Amino acid sequence: MPESFEDMRRDAVRRVMEMQARAEGLTGGGQAPIPEPEPSASSGVTHSSAPAPGGSLADLLSGLNIDEEKALIALLIYILWKNGADKKLLFGLGYLIL
Repeated sequence: MPESFEDMRRDAVRRVMEMQARAEGLTGGGQAPIPEPEPSASSGVTHSSAPAPGGSLADLLSGLNIDEEKALIALLIYILWKNGADKKLLFGLGYLIL
């Protein structure tokens, strides 16, 4: 006999609550509060346009004025070139970058 949607939902909620209770027991209770970042003393300092180290690829590419699609095609060209791909294919992909 198939269960109704409401029965399945109640069962899922019950299982979630059981898992949360087990997780709290393993971690020793509630979560530690996340500290608020302190405001810096020099709030009027302007930042340079260079991306910060460890930033995302999109930040790096925007600093170089290259969109992600062109960078992906350039990477594909490099990989294919290293594997000895056909020159016509490489030139065709290069045309897409223009």
